Amino acid sequence: MNVIIVDDEQEIREGLEILLQEYPFVTVVEKASNVIEAKHKIELYKPDIVFLDIQLKNKTGFDLLDQLEYLDFHLVFVTAYNDYALRAFKYNAFDYLLKPVDPIELASTLYRLKDTTYSGKQLIQQSLQNHDMKRVVVKTTKEIFIIELSDIVRCEGKQGYTYFYLNDNKKILSSKTLKEYDDIMPDEIFVRTHQSHLVNLNYVALYSRDGTIIMKNKEEVPVSVRKRSEFIEQFRQFKAAQ
Repeated sequence: MNVIIVDDEQEIREGLEILLQEYPFVTVVEKASNVIEAKHKIELYKPDIVFLDIQLKNKTGFDLLDQLEYLDFHLVFVTAYNDYALRAFKYNAFDYLLKPVDPIELASTLYRLKDTTYSGKQLIQQSLQNHDMKRVVVKTTKEIFIIELSDIVRCEGKQGYTYFYLNDNKKILSSKTLKEYDDIMPDEIFVRTHQSHLVNLNYVALYSRDGTIIMKNKEEVPVSVRKRSEFIEQFRQFKAAQ
């Protein structure tokens, strides 16, 4: 599916393009920052999907739609405002995503576009099974980080938040729960060892029979009693595959 991204903020255009690169069936053919540029590129490239911001400098996404002759595409609004939703769907919008874009919501949108026969939950699961996930988007209260999975040593959940411990000794606090990340991280690499802990098997140095993992950075992570046999088997399979 060919995509055009229309947004007047360069950072948003580039950030959305990075997220879309995770999907092999999606190609970003062009990006535009204003109505005139977007109209030209949409009518030239005739995309399958347009991701459209509502506020475009002194114009709106609705102004663009009113000017277009080519309208044979799926429309997904991406905006910081939730009070335009009703008007957006009057333009037959396929979806309405709020900034900052949640990668799980984006996955659901893309797979519903690709095949509308699946439920939202199945779509998300399919997105994880059918593309090689290499990055994760981590939202803090003030910033958005796009982190390579290979840089994550472990994650720790505390009071509804998640701490990311990275291989450069940085620590990032996410406003999402550990369960939300556990649901989307590839389980052949990331293993939930405890209610509060998710570890990257690449950084596990050894497992002690007292239920403790020693990471390569010398940190210790507990393995709950009910998770021990499962962890040992997963770790054995992981090492055998290397």
